[in-house]
Amino acid sequence: MPAAIWAGRNAHPEKVAADIAAALGDELGLGEPPLAVTLSAESAGVPAGSLLPPRERFSGMPAPTRCYVYVDAPTPRAFELRASVMGGRSGIRRSLGLGHLLYAVPLAPRVPSHIELGLGAAPGSVPARFDGDTAVTDRLNRDARLLDLAHALTPATAGLDRQYTWQVACRLTIDPRPDGSVLFVQTLHRPTSRAWSLGAHAVLDFAARAETALV
Repeated sequence: MPAAIWAGRNAHPEKVAADIAAALGDELGLGEPPLAVTLSAESAGVPAGSLLPPRERFSGMPAPTRCYVYVDAPTPRAFELRASVMGGRSGIRRSLGLGHLLYAVPLAPRVPSHIELGLGAAPGSVPARFDGDTAVTDRLNRDARLLDLAHALTPATAGLDRQYTWQVACRLTIDPRPDGSVLFVQTLHRPTSRAWSLGAHAVLDFAARAETALV
């Protein structure tokens, strides 16, 4: 993950939050970037009333968490994002870098129980599919494009290069709520030719396709 690193004078949580907001605005074609706020590493990682769960005690990443950036965006459809920001050093300068990205997207259709994308199988075997209520998972698993999007959003490894990699926790679930359901996607940013992407467009594309499959 070489691109989303802030070093030296730029290694401040407020700068990271501003850049995340700007990146979301660019990715989603928004007239104005959404509001992004920083939360301390000792906090729950979300404000009161959020759809997102409190942060986990251990991140599973190879550097300590310095803070979190939280976004509650109303457009192009409602979603929340928590980005973990790791602390470290780049040469002799202190630096910050992006860790896990956890999205929550409300969905209109209801599901009777917890649905999740199964763990990735061994290389060369059948790709992971959705597990849970059969009536629901059958509809999701029949959509090959939906499965492709799900696998693209849940990488199993991360790293600075091919020699330095580590395992990352995957999460793609749909959980019931009183007025519908909520999609949770834990993913990572991606380097692009210009900078880096938070994958928001892909997450919202998946949410829209999942809604269609669930109706």
